[in-house]
Amino acid sequence: MSLHSLALACPDGQRIQASLFVPEAAPRGHILIAPALAVTQTFYHPLARYLCQHGYRVLTLDYRGVGASELTVPSPADVSLVHWAEQDLAVALAALTETAGDAPVYWIGHSFGGQALALVPGHERVDGALTVASSVPYWRHYGKRALPMWAFWHLLAPALSLGERFPARRLGLGRRDLPSGIVRQWARWGRRRDYLFCASHGLPLDAYRQFDRPVRHYGFADDHYAPPAAVEDLASRYGSGQSELRLVSADTLKAWGGVGHFSGFTERHRDTLWPQWLDYLQSLQAAGNPR
Repeated sequence: MSLHSLALACPDGQRIQASLFVPEAAPRGHILIAPALAVTQTFYHPLARYLCQHGYRVLTLDYRGVGASELTVPSPADVSLVHWAEQDLAVALAALTETAGDAPVYWIGHSFGGQALALVPGHERVDGALTVASSVPYWRHYGKRALPMWAFWHLLAPALSLGERFPARRLGLGRRDLPSGIVRQWARWGRRRDYLFCASHGLPLDAYRQFDRPVRHYGFADDHYAPPAAVEDLASRYGSGQSELRLVSADTLKAWGGVGHFSGFTERHRDTLWPQWLDYLQSLQAAGNPR
């Protein structure tokens, strides 16, 4: 296995830092790991190495304004989640697929990375996807935590995103702080029942309804950021009929020592979740799923 550092140029001039894990033999497939909101690519490197050891070529990235991808375009106040999807993830997917040939291309999306899939130009090249802790975070999905979630969308997020950086790390929302423009758009989506799927946002929502590749959505009973009802809501937005929901029960999570929103990507779950994810990708490959 070899590891290559890449600097990818977006159409608007922003450069994105990425890492490419390449197996020793010809890859059996290609995987893009799309990060959560305030998480750097290094968090996903243990899983990337694991998948590479099983024959996959894997690409990770830092979104603009997060980790090694220093924000240059646009300003912190003006950058948006749409930039991440239409520019950053698009250039990463293009870099992964340009030498993929006929080998399958898969998408693993964590939180926002699973929400964004169908917004990404070139997503038609993806042969199958796995979303982890990705949701429609409508506040009424949160049970006993519904009122704090309402307050976050309507009060806390707007108030704390008035400057250039939002303190995501201090609030336990990720490993890095965020450009304020990201959080302002996120909160605008979060205040709507349908989140990004509200027609007034002007996003290409037909792409979700028309996405015809298999997608498996993982949710966890102990995830306070993406509770099962919110994960199920996102799964229903992929309208191809190949959208599959996997909700891990509290009993299973107790035996595993918990997962929550983040730890599924850590070495702690190398023998629990990771083999399930690998088996799923291998099953897609065995089934063929012609493009």
